Amino acid sequence: MRTGVFGGVFDPPHLGHLLVAGDARQRLSLERVLFVPTFHPHHKAGAVAAFEDRLTMTRLAVKHWPGFEVSNIERKRDGPSYTVDTVAALRRARPGDSLYLIVGADQYRDMKNWHRPRELGRLTRIAVMDRPGTRRPGVFKEHSPRRVRFLPVVQVDICSRDVRDRLAKRGSVRYMLPSAVSGYIERKRLYRNPRQED
Repeated sequence: MRTGVFGGVFDPPHLGHLLVAGDARQRLSLERVLFVPTFHPHHKAGAVAAFEDRLTMTRLAVKHWPGFEVSNIERKRDGPSYTVDTVAALRRARPGDSLYLIVGADQYRDMKNWHRPRELGRLTRIAVMDRPGTRRPGVFKEHSPRRVRFLPVVQVDICSRDVRDRLAKRGSVRYMLPSAVSGYIERKRLYRNPRQED
């Protein structure tokens, strides 16, 4: 099975995530895209929402999108969430799948700073999505050009940080989040500025 691997903090998952993943799925003829929320994101100061909340929100976000699934594989591993370890674990769990790691152009440009990037290029093919305002990078020197594909996916300029900022200020996120995710955030009172609590 041709499987896309789309990892991220998903704090929270927004419509931009869904749209670019759907475009990547179509362009790569993937049978499914596996969303993988990170447990301990090593490259950021830390997620705002707890892993279980981010996992639940991601499941709610993809619920009605055919071919989208969510993996909790990173919950089962201690230590920082390194993509190469996650891909290796998925390779062991799904030995018959052809894996395609889906990353943004900004992430791929920083590949030299990833954990064991050469091994990552051997474990999976890499699909690099164009991002608004980001110049397309060249192929990382330790990756085979035959295993890297650049995708001109739909351009959606939404980021989770902006969503969190709006929520903290009680702003509208109506056209940024799936309604099920918005409802979950409201019920759990996530991302609220404590100074604005009732």
